[in-house]
Amino acid sequence: MPHDLESVSRDYAASLKRGDASVMSALYDEYSSSLYGVVLRILRSTSHAEDVLQETFVRVWTNRESYTSDRGTLFTWMLNIARNLAIDTLRKASFSREEIQSAEEIVGIESRVSDPREAAESVDLRSLVGTLPKEQEEIIDLVYFKGYSQSEIAKEFDIPLGTVKSRVRLAMNTLRSIYGVSL
Repeated sequence: MPHDLESVSRDYAASLKRGDASVMSALYDEYSSSLYGVVLRILRSTSHAEDVLQETFVRVWTNRESYTSDRGTLFTWMLNIARNLAIDTLRKASFSREEIQSAEEIVGIESRVSDPREAAESVDLRSLVGTLPKEQEEIIDLVYFKGYSQSEIAKEFDIPLGTVKSRVRLAMNTLRSIYGVSL
C-alpha cells in the first residue's frame, strides 16, 4: 500500500479510536461498496446484504476500541466484521450450506476493483489460499468462506478437532508470512 494510503488509513483508525463520529461518514464513503459486494456474494440477497452492511458500520463504531493495526489494516478488520455478520445471518435465516458461496466465488476482489484505493486494500485471496497445502486450503475455505465451525469440520472429515485447529493455525501462519503480517 502506498505511503499516502497508509497515512489515510491510519488517520481513519486514529479518528475512530478517539471516538470522532465524523469519521464514520468517510469510512462509509470509502469502504461501503467493497464491503457490500463481499456481503452480497455471501448472502445472495440484497435486503439481507443491506441490513448486514448497516450492522457492520454499527459494529465498527461500537467495537472501535478493539481495532489494532498489529492484526491488519482497518479495511481488513471491517471486512472480517462484515463477513462474520453475513455468515451469522446465513445461519439465523436457516439458509442451506449449498447456498453459501464458495471461496472461489467470494474472493478475487482484486480483479473486479476499479478504484485503485480499494485495490490497495484488497488482497487476491484466491491465489494466496491456493498456495496452501490441499488439506489446509480445504479447511480455510470451510472456516472462513463457508462458515463452518472447527467442530463441524472435524465431524465432516472424521478427523480430530486438534488436527483441524493445527491446520487452521498452520494455514494462517503461512498466509500471514505471505501477506507480510508479523505475528
